[in-house]
Amino acid sequence: MDDHALERYSRQVLVPGVDLEGQARLAETSVLIVGCGGLGALAAQYLAGAGVGHLILVDPDRVELSNLPRQIAYTEDDLGAYKAEALARRLCAMNASLEIDSHTIAFAASSGPGLLHRADAVLDGTDNHEARLAIDAMTATRKLPWFMGAAVQMAGQNIAFSASRSEGCYHCLAPESPAEEAGGCSQLGILGPVVGTVALRQVLDLFGAVIGVPAVPWGRLRQQDFRTDTAVSLALEKRPGCEVCGSGNCHPDAV
Repeated sequence: MDDHALERYSRQVLVPGVDLEGQARLAETSVLIVGCGGLGALAAQYLAGAGVGHLILVDPDRVELSNLPRQIAYTEDDLGAYKAEALARRLCAMNASLEIDSHTIAFAASSGPGLLHRADAVLDGTDNHEARLAIDAMTATRKLPWFMGAAVQMAGQNIAFSASRSEGCYHCLAPESPAEEAGGCSQLGILGPVVGTVALRQVLDLFGAVIGVPAVPWGRLRQQDFRTDTAVSLALEKRPGCEVCGSGNCHPDAV
């Protein structure tokens, strides 16, 4: 680590468990961020700020005016631009030492293998059940961890899936499209700080996987209602006969 990087990350490496070794591991890590909206755009900024060396941004959508209250990586000057490209420009301006790739496509069974080629972990910033099923199956095959987040109105949830899937997988949690997907943020609404809280928990979980701090609650579905300030944490149960983790033979097309 040169003097410039040492000064830049000086407060971070003081944290017990991070140290210079942890900072070096972050610099060597490649993270695929699927979805550059409220979750993905904020998570990407914290990953870039922390010095995660390679970020791969994936999103087919363009910036809209209604995005701006919660997708705070973007400004009015970005309206109409592809989110992945606008976010890449912002991250490069934040930390020019990083490698940033942007892809204006959706994550799917056809595109996933190429996008995952260099990834060490995946952070899910989508609101799409089918995309999450694809992420789950493909990362299970490649033995990669991934970190899911979701938010609507004033509620959020997080869950971290390990590379081994010993705790179960997303196919165990939600093999069928959840009822809430019938009405997402565009129909039900969302408060920006709720999205921010979920995204930052995803980042902390990812740090735990890469450098060991904080501890990662693998396979625990953490749900929080910010309206009532209540939270619950439930252990994921493996689904008998699950096509992804039940037999130990993961299939990338099991979506």
